[in-house]
Amino acid sequence: MTILDRYLSREFAKNFFLGLGAFSVIYLIVEFFERINAFMYNKAPLPLMLEYFLNRTPTIIFQVAPASILLASIVTLGLMAKHNEIVAIKSGGLSLWRITLPILGVVVILYFGLLGLNEYVVPPANQKARMITDWVVQKKRPVATFKQSQLWIHSHQAIYNIQQYDPEQALMEGVTLYRFDPNFQLIQRVDARSGRWTKDRWVFMNVSVTRFGPEGFPISKKYPELVLFLPETPGDFLIEDKKPDEMNYLELRDYVHKIETNGYKAHKYRSTMHACISFPFVGVIMAFLGIPLALRKERGSGIGLAVGVSILISAAYLAFFQLGLELGKGGILPPLLSAWLGNIIFALVGFYLFLSIRQ
Repeated sequence: MTILDRYLSREFAKNFFLGLGAFSVIYLIVEFFERINAFMYNKAPLPLMLEYFLNRTPTIIFQVAPASILLASIVTLGLMAKHNEIVAIKSGGLSLWRITLPILGVVVILYFGLLGLNEYVVPPANQKARMITDWVVQKKRPVATFKQSQLWIHSHQAIYNIQQYDPEQALMEGVTLYRFDPNFQLIQRVDARSGRWTKDRWVFMNVSVTRFGPEGFPISKKYPELVLFLPETPGDFLIEDKKPDEMNYLELRDYVHKIETNGYKAHKYRSTMHACISFPFVGVIMAFLGIPLALRKERGSGIGLAVGVSILISAAYLAFFQLGLELGKGGILPPLLSAWLGNIIFALVGFYLFLSIRQ
């Protein structure tokens, strides 16, 4: 790595983290004033409020990172152009592409960092933040207690309904299981008062089994205890309670495979799964936009204008990104295309701007 590479990388990284800190603080302030009335009205303790905003921080950092990359690109090269450093470097025989390589290298590293953040930190943090708001504001019980909403599961040639489920004890309450033959004719109904995961199997208590023969006459039999081998494990019921933004890429991939195998459409979850990869990549796109914007003039623009341009472009990108994602969730566009539509459009714009600047 040359002295120039180290200089450009250092200046870009410094401006990136300054922008990231500034945007994150602004976002947190807005979030604070949106939530503080609800927290104060429900008399939330201070440690719980701090825990909420702490868990919101990874998501905020993840969301403002692309705008910070755009801002850092414009500021770093804009200031160099203003001080005639770009002219001096070009007079030494280096092309603009060679000048921007260190910045793009740092952006690629940031891309993988954002991927890791979104895979391992953001989903559990989103879930914890949602649990706090459910508990404090909406007065819902925490996840470890019984859920009052019913769970409907469509498994292989079976449908079963669970009235209540306790994930901490892996305990079902009020279970009704319907089993079908390959022609989807009902052949068995199982009703149980409760079921518990014990030694890698489901053990049900107070069970009534009704079988439907070819003639259609039901035959019922009761059991005080019965072992049923179901394909679902306690972990499958935990993932049912998660929202798409509370799952990482691997969880979404497994969940999409599961519901598509059971015959359901998974546009919503598949689009979100592809967005786990496409949204962090927007940092690279923003660098391709920021570099030509900073170098279109030999004399750079001011910091204030750079911040304004960064916010406007980031807002426009988010609008395109959300539009494409919603079209994918609704089944109008293929999920892969919907997740990458905004990136494709803005990448083409950035490539055009890059080609239009004087080399």
